[in-house]
Amino acid sequence: MKRILLVGGGSGGHVFPLIAVAEALRTIDAGVELLVLGNGPFLADAVTSAGLPYKTIQAGKLRRYFSFWTFLAPFQAIIGFFQSLWILFVYMPDAVFTKGGYTSIMPSFVAWLYFIPVYTHESDSVPGLANKVISKVAKTVFTSFESTAKYFSPRPDGRGKPGKAVLVGNPVRPELLTGDKSVALQQFNFRADKKTILVTGGSQGAKRVNEAILEALVPLVQNFQIIHQCGDSQYQNVKTVVDQYTKEGENSYGPMISANYRLYPFLNPQDMGMAYSATDIIISRGGASNLFEIASLGKPAIIIPLSTSASRGDQIDNANEFEKYGAVVIEEANITPHIIVNQIQELLEPAHYAEVSAKIKTFAKPNAAQNIASFLLNS
Repeated sequence: MKRILLVGGGSGGHVFPLIAVAEALRTIDAGVELLVLGNGPFLADAVTSAGLPYKTIQAGKLRRYFSFWTFLAPFQAIIGFFQSLWILFVYMPDAVFTKGGYTSIMPSFVAWLYFIPVYTHESDSVPGLANKVISKVAKTVFTSFESTAKYFSPRPDGRGKPGKAVLVGNPVRPELLTGDKSVALQQFNFRADKKTILVTGGSQGAKRVNEAILEALVPLVQNFQIIHQCGDSQYQNVKTVVDQYTKEGENSYGPMISANYRLYPFLNPQDMGMAYSATDIIISRGGASNLFEIASLGKPAIIIPLSTSASRGDQIDNANEFEKYGAVVIEEANITPHIIVNQIQELLEPAHYAEVSAKIKTFAKPNAAQNIASFLLNS
């Protein structure tokens, strides 16, 4: 019986692919023994819902900006090291699979000390700092983008170890891809003869995307049905503005907002699957998980990546790769209500819609989770 340790934490972009791999492992080998190691309430809720056992550890985040928590990071990392040392000694897995992120560094290093093979997955087109570190001890680095392989390849002079990268794509939760459109439209109380737009900023929401949708809300609801997942932390602010608009326009556009707009702080996998199936066009951030979900569905999309002022630029790199497959990419600084409505209308032109849908689907790698699971079980 194989025993595999899965390590991750943080946002949905790290957690949900980890669960997709766990589900694929159990599908291929019902007897496989799994344990999830990581931290954060998001991970705890997600793995509990998936019926996976888990343990928590401390982790020191590698921050690229000044923060008070930076001073505590070394102490958290030391605690995480000793926690990992004990947990891996007791569990002694046959392999460790990580989704990268700062939570994965100490368990990966400890696994290397115990001569346990380490496998990691890099979601983004340009690897994050944590996976650059983990790759030094990893046996294999699974990548989502073909362009990522060069970061884990042999040196240009031909010396050094062979490249570790294996292109698999990004694991996608199967429940996101199986919704029935007519059932989904009924769930959201929407009409079948009107186009539906899904707006999602990922599990944590996206402030600028939310602001842009609110600025364009009146023209949007006049023409389309909107499902808006805004993030837990921003839900109350967004709802306040929507309620104000509805009240101010009670004799004109207010009823259209009530009929054509649905606001949610967060959509669980089942509800997100319904939202995806009901939707004709998706407006999304540039997280790798979002892009591969969109591609698997073959839905035309407008991508608004997180700016470099708020991130290391990974979403922009991801979006630029996705743009080659027909997605529309708009920089945060260039968002206006007029641009959003115009881009939606252009994508919905029947011939253009069919062309973009087919092209975007070629970006997908629907067997990513199964391929990683087979690799882990046969290694």
